Amino acid sequence: MKRGRKTPPPVVPAPGIAPEAASSAKGRITEDYLGFVHDTAEEDPKHFCARTAAAREALEHLAQLRDLSAEDGAATQDDAPSNEDVLAEARADIALENRS
Repeated sequence: MKRGRKTPPPVVPAPGIAPEAASSAKGRITEDYLGFVHDTAEEDPKHFCARTAAAREALEHLAQLRDLSAEDGAATQDDAPSNEDVLAEARADIALENRS
């Protein structure tokens, strides 16, 4: 018995991926999914499911990293020295080296 048609799941762009790459990936995922659903895919269904699950986990991992880096960035942004402070410190170090 043939399975009924399913619509492809929505593709959520990963954080930090260029729009062109996301568009290309979306096209590839759509083709793979339609081949899987229509039973015309050359790939073993188990491999397809494993590859899709791995991609989903990778996207979740990237989202977690983005969230963590945003939290760390917000906390350390205020503590970071300004460019002028870094330049003044570098000049002082150079002046100290020149004296010795």
